[in-house]
Amino acid sequence: MSPFERYTNPGVVVRAVFAAATVVFVVLGLGLRSARLLAAAAVFGLLWTLWDVLWDRVLGPGGAWAARVLTEGVGEAPAANRPTLDDTIRLLEHHLARGADRHVEIQSAIRLEEIYRTVRKDPQRAREILEAVRRKYPDADELARHDRTMGSGG
Repeated sequence: MSPFERYTNPGVVVRAVFAAATVVFVVLGLGLRSARLLAAAAVFGLLWTLWDVLWDRVLGPGGAWAARVLTEGVGEAPAANRPTLDDTIRLLEHHLARGADRHVEIQSAIRLEEIYRTVRKDPQRAREILEAVRRKYPDADELARHDRTMGSGG
C-alpha cells in the first residue's frame, strides 16, 4: 500500500479526525480547565475506539468482501477446485486427439506447445505437437503468427 493510498483509506481518515479531535479537546480542556471540553475529548476518544473496532471488525472486512463480489463475482470456484496444470494438459491433448474444430485444435496445440516449452521444459514434445498440427493445417494463420512471435521473442 502506497503512502497516498494509506491516507485516502476511509478508515484511516475517520480515525485521524477522531484522534485529532480528541487531542485538541484534551489540550483545550486542560489549558482552559473546562470540564465540558474534557468531556468532549472523552466522547471523541470513545468514538475513536468504537470506530477502530467497527472498522476492523465490520466495515473493513465487509467492504473488502463487497468489492470482491462486485469485481470477481460470487460464482468463482475455490482454488482447490480449479483445474491443475495436468488437468489443462489432458483437456488440450483431448482436443487434439478427438478431432475438435480446426480453431480449437490449433489453439490447443499452441497452448500445449507453450506449456511443454516453458513449464515442463520439454522442447522436443513442444515441437512435436506443433509439427503435427502444422501437417494437418499447413495454411493456419494462427500457427504462422505464433512462429513469428516465437522467432522475434527467442
